[in-house]
Amino acid sequence: MWFILFASLLIISLCVMIHYEMLYRLSRLNILLNIPGRYRVTASVLVALVAHTVETWLFGIGYYLITEHSSVNHLVNESGEIITGFFNCLYFSFATYTSLGYGDIVPLGPIQFMAGTEALVGLVFIAWSASFLYIEMQKHWKNIK
Repeated sequence: MWFILFASLLIISLCVMIHYEMLYRLSRLNILLNIPGRYRVTASVLVALVAHTVETWLFGIGYYLITEHSSVNHLVNESGEIITGFFNCLYFSFATYTSLGYGDIVPLGPIQFMAGTEALVGLVFIAWSASFLYIEMQKHWKNIK
């Protein structure tokens, strides 16, 4: 369990740094390059999507490494069969991060803690991106004549 806690904290820390840096650097770039409004909003949406994708990949890699090297942490399907493979772990990560919900793949063992923290991280980061995009759109719409 301690390993899962440590791995979760490590991945969360990396995700916070990635998300912050991507949004911060985009904000600075928008100012420095004086990018017009609609392109600024488009770039902001794309950068936010890239940030979220990188973050789900980090969790997916974590699930893969943990489930492949553990006898007590598994992802299982509806009939209880153990699911293996990187892309299944990645799919599970996307479903968890976006709070899409479980159904076809569920965590079993202490890795459930990591899945719970990923859902919380996804909720907070999606809200963070939404507020950033709202501010960018507000700047653009304020300048529309």
